[in-house]
Amino acid sequence: MVKKRTSFVCTNCSYTTPKWMGRCPECGEWNSLVEKDETVAPEENHRLFATSPDAVYTHISEVKSVDNERVKTGYKELDRILGGGVVKGSYNLISGHPGVGKSTLMLQTALELSKQCKVLYLSAEESVSQVKIRFERLAGKKGCGSLFLSNESNLDKLRAKLEEEDFDVLFCDSIQSVYSPSVLGIPGSVSQIKECAVRLLETAKRKNITVFVVGHVTKNGEIAGPMLLEHMVDSVLIFEGDPSLGYRVLRCSKNRFGATDEIGIFTMTSNGLTEVENPSQFFLSDNIGSISGSARALVLEGTRPFLIEVQSLVTNSNLPQPRRVVTGIDSGRLAMICAILEKRCDIYFSNFDIFVNVVGGLKIKTPCVDLPLAASLFSSVLNLSLPVDWAFVGEIGLGGEVREVPGLDIMLKEGARLGLSKIFAPVERSNKEKKYPGKTEIVRISHIDEIREHIASTNIFDR
Repeated sequence: MVKKRTSFVCTNCSYTTPKWMGRCPECGEWNSLVEKDETVAPEENHRLFATSPDAVYTHISEVKSVDNERVKTGYKELDRILGGGVVKGSYNLISGHPGVGKSTLMLQTALELSKQCKVLYLSAEESVSQVKIRFERLAGKKGCGSLFLSNESNLDKLRAKLEEEDFDVLFCDSIQSVYSPSVLGIPGSVSQIKECAVRLLETAKRKNITVFVVGHVTKNGEIAGPMLLEHMVDSVLIFEGDPSLGYRVLRCSKNRFGATDEIGIFTMTSNGLTEVENPSQFFLSDNIGSISGSARALVLEGTRPFLIEVQSLVTNSNLPQPRRVVTGIDSGRLAMICAILEKRCDIYFSNFDIFVNVVGGLKIKTPCVDLPLAASLFSSVLNLSLPVDWAFVGEIGLGGEVREVPGLDIMLKEGARLGLSKIFAPVERSNKEKKYPGKTEIVRISHIDEIREHIASTNIFDR
């Protein structure tokens, strides 16, 4: 017989202590400890896979193979991020800032999947009629297929219904709005998110249901809730983009069934999200003539090469400490490139304000943007314009050497396909000249100073 024991449990993080305290030592919340009487021993729960009690392990040859065929979502950008499609029975988390389009993307994906699967869309933040209004706006005359709606916030009731019906895909919008009555705390608290995430995982794995969960973010841009949520899911998708801009970028920070270096690009329209098939045209400015401080760059995100535009503005400063304003590129990378140009090329920026921007608001984290950034700084400080059919790609070392970057051959082929006249690129290790379609000239650069020498000798700048 189990003795009666009194303990105090935090309603925010489920921290348990034998005595009452004004502040929870685990999460720091005040007055969150409530008294709880324990009269029975805790039972084992959250058993994800039904196995024999005696089978602690199984030889791999005895494990039944499952169908690993992926289901296409109807959106090539989303399929690329997930590694070729949705894996059956996977547990996926999508997060992003408010207004970026998380629910819109999930609504559109649910519409496409309902044409081939039985889909349940759970929106605990809206009524069913409100969700239908948005579905009608996004679907138009396409129809909804096998799509069912629910606004049940009690997760235990929802899971009981899932036991009766055989659904293929479940969308939960959002994990912070559902709750379990057996756990203390309001919806969105740490304890509720933990419990609901585990129970959804149990449902996904046992019933082989593909689950998409929408997660909110904090003020710092991190996924709200415990880190356990990210460890538990199979894939974590991050939806980025300024709501004031037209484009959205979908990244993958975790994927158990594919790569994490791919990106998907969408545009937000009045009829929902639309895929961007040619990012090179989307991320270039509309100026007809060339301007000083503007350089085109070839970048590679995952397996996708495209052309972007890097703009720099170098102007005299009256401040004791000149400003460095950077958008789309790491500010530390700008400081490093400026230091290399001062040391290796005798071009000084100590008395200048520098403003750098990637057209379109795209964030570039790869080092292949070093050479385009240096070229745009050259162009701005000398007040000379680069031709619009030139492009640059390459990483710059601290000694001023231009280094080869991964995927260089793919980017050069993309530049040739776009009809560029010249592409400045590092010398490849193979030292074998490759032929590219069109009349594109590949200018091999081994040191950053060669760009200035080449420009001065050919006199191509419009003065």
